[in-house]
Amino acid sequence: MHQALGTRPAGRDSAFGHSLHVDLYGVDRALCDDIGFFYSLLDDVVARLGMHKQAPPFIFRSPDVEYPDKAGLSGWVPLIESGISVHTLTLAGFVSIDLYTCGLLHPAEVVDYLVERLGASSCEQQYLIRGVRFHDQ
Repeated sequence: MHQALGTRPAGRDSAFGHSLHVDLYGVDRALCDDIGFFYSLLDDVVARLGMHKQAPPFIFRSPDVEYPDKAGLSGWVPLIESGISVHTLTLAGFVSIDLYTCGLLHPAEVVDYLVERLGASSCEQQYLIRGVRFHDQ
């Protein structure tokens, strides 16, 4: 059984949602272009968060001949609790992942998991609380 990454951060009980944006650098180029890996990653993140998919992940390869500087993958998995998107730039070894959920989220655990799973040399993250007044209506 996976350790749940969906725990409620202190002081954020009344918010509607949580949005975590993670930019990962130094990811192996072959991994950035591996559709199977990213299908598996999206499925695994959903399971670890204890969320529920509305549909399987959708992943597309950018046309690298037409857009060589944008070569990579873009994907998304729709969740009952919102969604997770991923974008890669193969030549740069860069991966950007956005997680938005009306469920529970513990950012540090999610970031640690993503860095380890992708073998990133470094990362940046931004965390937003969404719908702060939602439950006050």
